[in-house]
Amino acid sequence: MKVRYPHVSIALAIVVLLASASVSQVYAVSEETGTTVLESTSTVETTTDITSGSSTMWKAEISDYDSSLSLVEYEEVTPTDEEVAEMEEATTLVDSEDALTIEEATNAVTEGELASSSATGSTDSGYAVSLGSPESGQFAFTTYGYGHCVGMSQNGANYYATYGGYDYQQILFHYYPGTTLVQESTSGTITANGVTGSLVDILSQIVYAEMSSTMDVEAMKAQTVAAYSYIMFYGGSATGLALKANPPQNVIDAVTSVLGQALYYDGSYALTVYGASSGGATASSNDIFGTNYPYLVSVQCDYDAQYDPYYGEVTNMSVDEVRSRIQSAYGITLSSNVSNWIQVEVGDSGYVRSVTIDGQKIVNGKSFSSVLGLRSAKFAYVIG
Repeated sequence: MKVRYPHVSIALAIVVLLASASVSQVYAVSEETGTTVLESTSTVETTTDITSGSSTMWKAEISDYDSSLSLVEYEEVTPTDEEVAEMEEATTLVDSEDALTIEEATNAVTEGELASSSATGSTDSGYAVSLGSPESGQFAFTTYGYGHCVGMSQNGANYYATYGGYDYQQILFHYYPGTTLVQESTSGTITANGVTGSLVDILSQIVYAEMSSTMDVEAMKAQTVAAYSYIMFYGGSATGLALKANPPQNVIDAVTSVLGQALYYDGSYALTVYGASSGGATASSNDIFGTNYPYLVSVQCDYDAQYDPYYGEVTNMSVDEVRSRIQSAYGITLSSNVSNWIQVEVGDSGYVRSVTIDGQKIVNGKSFSSVLGLRSAKFAYVIG
């Protein structure tokens, strides 16, 4: 059984608990600074090569999430009429009469560097807080965020645009600190999931699938750049990406306005992974995948506690169910000491880097959370 708690109450509870516990044009360039990220635990059994390019998508149900730890994740959301009205009021879409045609956009592009970020991540965003009150013989797991939580949060991008007034560059530099935004040619083709087409055709289908047509236009622009950069990181052809045919004009306009823009790090395309939601802060790639990318570090996400539906979700499971899931997944026999079954090593911003199971086996935290059916690796638990 899963319970979602009021977000404001969660935020207050956490405050109380933590108190006790090729370049031709340059418009804005800052010196990049280094970022310190903890090294991965060498004894962790299950990690993922973040550059493998292999990913399996899931949408709303975490039970569909497999052991490959997909690098690009999303969920399809149907907003309420009230949410649609709020977003339409807060968002100024490109007027179709003023929108550039693809040919005009291509001809208008001047290739070169647009802007750089000197920001670094933050690793002091707090631990997960246990909110459940389980009955005897039960575990209560509290999770924050949805998916691997590395890189850009799609919900968070929308919150920053809608409530924080961020433009797409600010969103991108927040979630991928230390990167550089570069304008490239808008000609040529790219391939996603074996489907090849023009940049605007493929990227519009991706943005429509990932964000529908209701999110803020600046969030859609950020999604466009992230998806394009991700594809180009893999040489112009990537798998595991969602596409949805017949995108509406406002999506096409948003994509066209940033067509050919890509994020670079140290002269190469950045691996711009993204997912549905973060848990008050993003996770570092080192903690989740065991691979250190200086721009995939933990960053604070200011609006999650108030607005994100996956912030502080409580899932109750019986001791027998937890035992069954762990033993089936890892081929071990747990002891009678229930309190010793799950011993966590917490990494940046409260995400579980690794789990020691009953003193017998050390496993990757994200993999373990998937075994238990939890939405993310930022979790805490209590036993009734």
